[in-house]
This record gives sequence, C-alpha cells and structure tokens, in this order.
Amino acid sequence: MKGAIGLFLLFIAPLPLAAAPPVQPTEMITIAPGEFIMGSSDKDIEWAAETFFSESLDYYRDETPAHMVNVPAYKIDLTEVTMGQYQLYMKQTGVQAPKFMDNERFNQDDQPVVGVTWQEAADYCATLSKRLPTEAEWEKAARGTDARIYPWGKELDETQANIRGKKDGYRYSSPVGWKKFGTSPYGVRDMAGNVWEWTADWYQPYPGNTYPNDFYGEQFKVIKGGSWFSNFDLARVTVRGKSLLDRRNNFLGFRCAQ
Repeated sequence: MKGAIGLFLLFIAPLPLAAAPPVQPTEMITIAPGEFIMGSSDKDIEWAAETFFSESLDYYRDETPAHMVNVPAYKIDLTEVTMGQYQLYMKQTGVQAPKFMDNERFNQDDQPVVGVTWQEAADYCATLSKRLPTEAEWEKAARGTDARIYPWGKELDETQANIRGKKDGYRYSSPVGWKKFGTSPYGVRDMAGNVWEWTADWYQPYPGNTYPNDFYGEQFKVIKGGSWFSNFDLARVTVRGKSLLDRRNNFLGFRCAQ
C-alpha cells in the first residue's frame, strides 16, 4: 500500500512549467555601405513650408543643411517591433508590461509595440544582440541615395502611410508590414507613419547648422518617421522629431539595427 501511494503521488505531481518560447526576431534588411544625402536643403524646407502651409521656416531649420554621410554596412529590421514579440520578451525576461498593453486599440499582436521608454527599447534590442539604429542609419534605410521625401519617392500620396486622416483606412496604429503602404528603396517597411521610432542619437545640430535651438543637447533623443497621430508633413524622412527618454506614448515605438 505504501508503495502504491508513492506511485500515485508521482503521477499527480505537477509538471515543471514550460519555458517561454524564444522571441522571434524581426527579419532584417542589409543596407550596403556608402554615402547618402541626409537632411534638407534651404530649398527643401521652403518647399515643405509652402506645401504644408507653415507660417515659419523655424520648425524645419533643424533638418538643415543637407549633407553627405558615409554609413558603413548594417542591418535594420524590416518592420517595427510588434506587441506580440514584446509579450514573448516579457515572458522571457520578466520586464514590466509597457503602457497601453491592455488597450485594445494598440495591443493586437501584429501592431507595433508602443508605450516603451528609450531604455526599454534599447534593452529589447540588446537581448537579441541588436541595438537601436542611429539617426543616419534610420534615414538612409528610409530614403536611399536619391534624396527622397518619403520612402516611396516624392509623390504626396496619403494612402501610402498610416497618418492622421481617413485616406489610409486606420484610426490608430496598423499591423506592421502592411503591404498596401509604401516601402523604402531597400524594401524596409513602416518608415512613414504608423508610429514614431526611437533612434540611438541625441538631438543635436547637424554639422554646419548655425540656427539657435534651445532643445539641442543631451536631453532629447531623435525620433523618426511620424505616426498615425501625425500630419503628412511629419512623415517626411528628413523630419527630426524629439522625445525625452522616459516618455511612454501611444504613437512611439521602435525597430532594431545591427
């Protein structure tokens, strides 16, 4: 009887919890080494101000001057990191859930993760032996070497990106990699609209920029790409958004580089 009880207990003993499945890293696109034109010329910002009915050029001054940048070869994620990927990462590491994880407008598995701080985004990338892209890497991947205004070219087509308005079909963030939206010359997706993206760089003036700006320094990180909450103007690849490192916004996500 004693042996039978032991055998019974053996069979009802709880099994060890299964390990969380590994985070599936986003497919990456290789960007060849070489130069590209970064930023905007005076003519470019005059065009932007006229096209989007801006009252002043001051908003665009931080994009100037246009300058050549030589970027070594690197890889960048095809799409933004998703809520589904971040949830697996949470199970593996025990990190806290980002803001908006419980909001059905933003928490679908194929939507970009939002509500993460700069450090949380950097930590996620590091777990996969990646990092956040530099501002130059992000911009080159978005515009290529032919000085595009948007990833798909120079056409002002509001159906090509998830931005504020009804023409793209989305009120909030859309699934990443949505093929109806325009891609960059390298085939990188989601680089205009959907969510702004963290970069590795501080918000500093470009070489040769002499316009005063009280926000320059090591307080803000550059964010790129515009979002579902942005006007079409802000989806231009040269726009330099900025954010404090601890911000958790529903229009700000990230992708990784390597």
